[in-house]
Amino acid sequence: MSSNGERALTSSVEEMADPPHGSVSLWDLSDPLQPRASALVPDRGGTAREVALSGDGRHAATFDLRGELTLWDLADPAHPSPRKLAAKGVTSLALNYDGRYAISGGDEGVHFWDLANPNQVRKKMLLGVGKYSTDWYEVAISDDAKRALVSHQSGNGDGGVMVYDLSNRAAPEGYSLIRNGGYYSSNTVALSGDGNTALVGYHHWTTYKNFVTYWDLRTWDKTELRPMTGWKIVPDASGGSALLWEIALNHDGKRALIARHEVPAPEVEPNPPPSEVQLWALDTLTGFPRFPSPG
Repeated sequence: MSSNGERALTSSVEEMADPPHGSVSLWDLSDPLQPRASALVPDRGGTAREVALSGDGRHAATFDLRGELTLWDLADPAHPSPRKLAAKGVTSLALNYDGRYAISGGDEGVHFWDLANPNQVRKKMLLGVGKYSTDWYEVAISDDAKRALVSHQSGNGDGGVMVYDLSNRAAPEGYSLIRNGGYYSSNTVALSGDGNTALVGYHHWTTYKNFVTYWDLRTWDKTELRPMTGWKIVPDASGGSALLWEIALNHDGKRALIARHEVPAPEVEPNPPPSEVQLWALDTLTGFPRFPSPG
């Protein structure tokens, strides 16, 4: 969704169909009671499994099942202008506020994209490809593109969450915020528009417990913190079922949307299970307990 809430981008994908099909829709939400959708990418077999929208709502990015990473200029939403980029296996994608920068994670690792000059797109590798085919990443970027958050989860349990200082575009600096420790691993991240607040979702591979932690990056001193020292805001009360989180933050990090769903869906009715999206006021978390370090 755009920062002013007047535009949104959605992707609908049926990957199990033969051939796979779906579409990408650009929504006009200027009148929220009468949302209007137009097809950014019509159903033609190249379904987009990853989409991103810039904060100003004038730029979009899509990555489809055919392996095409496309940038879209939405200045004239009725006639969006596409531009292809070379990328492989993108599984996570984000744009900064004005669409001049992007970050992507996937089969080729994690890259920071400088899109300011359409005729000379540049990309910088932030994190290389892991040793395992099951490695996967989640990425987020601040509005001014000076800070990024990257979660790396490896097939052998390694990985963690990195914070990148992108102030020097030519030489980004990466710091370990937290490392996967013991049986814990991070699997989703969100970063506020101002770059000062982070949310990190965690999974415990033995108990299948899941939770979301809150991090105030203004007090972070670029030294590695012990795992699990963020504020615990959403515990898993499901009794051990495996969950996935979807999380998002507003510009100043005081509001969050947090959704959860079970994987796999239970066999008992109702199937799929009822979903829930919660709105959190994170500026009232002063009384929440901290995690102990693992073990």
